[in-house]
Amino acid sequence: MTVADDDIVWAFDGRDGRADGLGAMLRIYVESLEALLPQESDDPFQQIVADLGDDPTERMRGDQRLSRLFPPALRDKEGSDEFWRDSIHSQARARVASARVVARDIVAWEGLVPVTLDRADDWAKVLGALRLYWYSEVAGPDRLAEPAPEALEAGGLYDLIEWLGFLLEDLMESRQACLRLETSLDPDEFDPVDRS
Repeated sequence: MTVADDDIVWAFDGRDGRADGLGAMLRIYVESLEALLPQESDDPFQQIVADLGDDPTERMRGDQRLSRLFPPALRDKEGSDEFWRDSIHSQARARVASARVVARDIVAWEGLVPVTLDRADDWAKVLGALRLYWYSEVAGPDRLAEPAPEALEAGGLYDLIEWLGFLLEDLMESRQACLRLETSLDPDEFDPVDRS
């Protein structure tokens, strides 16, 4: 048996307020990303014009959390600015789309949240991005910066970052095990939210 896209390969434990906490982080993250985007349009041509007329580079640089998500692709400032101008919109939209997948999943389930194979990449992208996003608070925006010793001792936000790393590692290991063993988690173990 091969693992199908709708087979469950991991479960996020949303009990004890963890789903609410992750949901709150997602809202902050998505709001920041959306600030990089021009006004959305249903007209594809108008959207292209809006994207071309908008340079989100300075808005991104002005937010230390976002600047950690969009590191310079080139060493020279001019080349990096051009790269950012041409890529931030598409990258931000992709990140927002992945975050919305995760947000929909966590509100649809009570307790354990099943993650299917076709959604695992979105979860991995979001968990990794949230980790980078919040890491800037303890280490600053520079890509290779390390947290100050007092930030490590204080815990709190650093513990949250470590938890996100644990979730990401657990997701990757679980998905890999399901693919290797050609099996999935039992769908009967999960309870959808009762909307009645």
